[in-house]
Amino acid sequence: MYVSHVVLGLSMTEVGKGFGRDRTTVMHACHLVEDLRDDEDFDHIIARTEHIVAAAFRGRLPL
Repeated sequence: MYVSHVVLGLSMTEVGKGFGRDRTTVMHACHLVEDLRDDEDFDHIIARTEHIVAAAFRGRLPL
């Protein structure tokens, strides 16, 4: 959810629809991931995931 919102630029409502959840659930998930990024190992995993998603969708979506 976090990567869909941050990297792909989808609104929280759009992300929620894609995952079958409410936008408030997406908001909670995004805040949770942001808080967890204080951990260096977790941050590295998220940064890699962001990079992979950005590369996979490059030229396919308006980023």
